Amino acid sequence: MLNRSVARRYAEAFFSIAQEQNKIDQYQQELEKLVQVIEETENLKEYLAHLLIPAKEKKEIAAKIFAEQVSTTTLNFLYVLIDKRRERYLDAILAEYKDMADESHNIAKAELIAAQEVSEEDVKMLAEKLSASMGKTVQLNVSVDPALIGGVKIRLGDQIIDGTVAKKLEMLKEQLKQVKIS
Repeated sequence: MLNRSVARRYAEAFFSIAQEQNKIDQYQQELEKLVQVIEETENLKEYLAHLLIPAKEKKEIAAKIFAEQVSTTTLNFLYVLIDKRRERYLDAILAEYKDMADESHNIAKAELIAAQEVSEEDVKMLAEKLSASMGKTVQLNVSVDPALIGGVKIRLGDQIIDGTVAKKLEMLKEQLKQVKIS
């Protein structure tokens, strides 16, 4: 929980800079690039997270690696993270930033969990209906869970629409428990 609140704070700060400069998408791509390079470069993540390595050295390495790949603003943001020893939160900061960028673009993310594979056409139709009802563009992430027996479950923010056979059976079970036999 602390990780998320720390990441949210830094993401909000960077996002507000991006809004002021009208570069939300550019800075998102640059943050993604930072995360990707740090993940793919052998031992770089461990190096940046190491507590005994001075911030000055970490910033010199970061400058050598990223100076040509990202803007000065994004590089300075990474320097702030290094100075404050928050570089290990970069993944979480990126996730929070993406959520803010989606919100600013009026995009809502939803999860569609189905008992079996759902056709592209059905996913598209469902996304359009959800978009129309919400007034936002809904992007569906589809996953399959055979334990649902049949039907679908949709998670949209803190809302859950459960139209699964497993849920209906559970509700029926509860109703049967309430029945008094005379």
